[in-house]
Amino acid sequence: MVLLFVANEVNGQTDSTEISDLERTFMPTVQMGYVHHGTSQLSGGLMTQTSLEYRDISNFVFRINYDAFNSNMKVDYPLDATTTYTGRTTFSDLIIGAGYRFRFGKEYVTNYLQGGVKFYGFPIFNVEDATINFDMNSRRVGLIRYSLGYEYEINSKLFLTFEAHTGYVVKPVDFWEDNQWSFGATIGMSAPI
Repeated sequence: MVLLFVANEVNGQTDSTEISDLERTFMPTVQMGYVHHGTSQLSGGLMTQTSLEYRDISNFVFRINYDAFNSNMKVDYPLDATTTYTGRTTFSDLIIGAGYRFRFGKEYVTNYLQGGVKFYGFPIFNVEDATINFDMNSRRVGLIRYSLGYEYEINSKLFLTFEAHTGYVVKPVDFWEDNQWSFGATIGMSAPI
């Protein structure tokens, strides 16, 4: 009888209660929000943030984002200083980085520092004789983003998330010649794979 009790106790001590890598990997989280571009050439617009996270046991988070933006653009027309070209534009960010989660019971405060590339189209006007050609030239520029967030643990498999972020385009080009900063906020849900 004593031998059976000791065997059960030893067995209980070797049971694994560790969380697997899959449980630490959070599926593509989709958050919706708004971004304000500090530049005069882009209006504010909707943002769709998609991210994949790996949450380490020490509360460090490794994250990759693919984010899409909608905006109205207003660009100076090259032939007449009093005329501007307006239209809708979309662009996207591909960024990767790390962060940390501070836990307070069922609530978390998160922060992330990420870097990557912004992909966008910029209008190019070509004038030949009496013909004006217009083309959206595909371009890219480096980007740094800092995010500060709040998470609420609805249960161990579902989190409500809110994030505020600021982005900085590393080179003053195209839409960002007069201001390289942007600010935004998103809300969404997060869950492990």
